[in-house]
Amino acid sequence: MATQEKEKRRYGGASFEDRLAERKRRLMLAAIDVFERSGRDGASVATICAEAGLTARYFYESFPNLDALFLEAYQAVQHELLAEIGRAAQGRDPVRAALKAFFAALAAHPGPARVFLLDPHGREPAMQEAGYDTAVKLLALFAPGVRDPLAAAGVLGAIVDIARRWISGGFAETVDQVTTTALRFAKAGN
Repeated sequence: MATQEKEKRRYGGASFEDRLAERKRRLMLAAIDVFERSGRDGASVATICAEAGLTARYFYESFPNLDALFLEAYQAVQHELLAEIGRAAQGRDPVRAALKAFFAALAAHPGPARVFLLDPHGREPAMQEAGYDTAVKLLALFAPGVRDPLAAAGVLGAIVDIARRWISGGFAETVDQVTTTALRFAKAGN
């Protein structure tokens, strides 16, 4: 019987777990695209499922609700962004390199940048915690010497607001220009 159960779980050579992971990946990618076009408030399970080419059954197999998907998509985008910034923040001027990598990544991926920087966050405790975790990691890269919590909040707030205005303004300034502006705030916090 155990062998028969195992055989039922494989389809097209893929295990149930592999198929589940692939559907979840497709839903995440579709969600990022839908959030980009419609914002968090304009997104729906039906739209995301249509974009992914999956049914709602598969959505609820992976996520309990739309907020859970948004949180996971937010965390995935932030993880990728932080890894990219962290790799760049090496060498003689790590703060400048981190800021430049941050703004370059936002310019290279404007859709996710709009969703995950401009859309309102903090509706539920898990989203607040994820936002706080990201803020702590960004501060370590952008203002590593700032110990005063209020100064740190000011530095990060200024840099994030610069990014938001830059995105909303259609990326009018160059990455180097916006990096130089943000660097003044990072250095002022020390």
